[in-house]
Amino acid sequence: MKSNAPIRKLPANTLGKDYVVGDLHGCYDLLEQLLNEVDFDKTRDRLFAVGDLIDRGPNSLRCLQLLAEPWFYAVRGNHELMMLDFFSSYLTSGKLDPFEDIKDNGFLEYGGDWVSEYFDSDRNCMTQEFNHGLILALQMPLLWVVGENGNRFHVIHAELVRPDYKTADHAVWLNSDVDQWLEQQFIPPEIENRLYWGRTLMLSQLASQEFARTQPGLSLTFCGHTYAAKPRQVLSHLCLDTGAFVSWWPYAYGEEGDSSSLTLFDVQESRWVSASYKWDDVLWSEVLGV
Repeated sequence: MKSNAPIRKLPANTLGKDYVVGDLHGCYDLLEQLLNEVDFDKTRDRLFAVGDLIDRGPNSLRCLQLLAEPWFYAVRGNHELMMLDFFSSYLTSGKLDPFEDIKDNGFLEYGGDWVSEYFDSDRNCMTQEFNHGLILALQMPLLWVVGENGNRFHVIHAELVRPDYKTADHAVWLNSDVDQWLEQQFIPPEIENRLYWGRTLMLSQLASQEFARTQPGLSLTFCGHTYAAKPRQVLSHLCLDTGAFVSWWPYAYGEEGDSSSLTLFDVQESRWVSASYKWDDVLWSEVLGV
């Protein structure tokens, strides 16, 4: 069983390559397409994910089951958080009330209705395969620290923005702060909240400013949560959420679905590749100066 530590650290990958994927939201077949495109080697390469593996797309449980793979490393997103909160009583008692009797925290409304497929009405509980996925979600950290010095990067779901960002010398937490949390194995609740829900950076005017791409003292930090047509970088946060699930529901999002995709970032080559339910081929980016 994997650790339940909120922050975990891995050394640099000296055997193969590291990749980071944006919010999966159940789009497992797009991930398969991208891994085939880059010739992903499960014996040498590693895949990191910025959270929100589930909801909205066609195969949430299969994405959740990736957590059992030794080459897969994900952080918990707000959708996993809502799922665990929704099933909190069930995780304790092993018995499940009818879904309509459970106080919905937004989980079912915002894409979690897929779980009804795995309800065993005869036994008044969820299926064994779903239970396994639920336990895996309990073990997800909030932050991965990978490598050292110039090769270091982080993986989070939303953002490392300080609560006093409007008045502080720097708007985001730095490596030194992350190292302190890692040593203590504790993330203050107000910081946890932004790791799950924050959209300050990606919705700010800084997102369109070239000078604001990096923050001295903070290593490249991969994140998701706020989707746009292509990845964008703000204060060392590189957001890889490009709306994979939007391309799965084009009738609901109209033309927005035409430019939406799942994005996979090659850390060593500093470029990404994207796949969509609306396209036949994948799309490669130029090399980024990150």
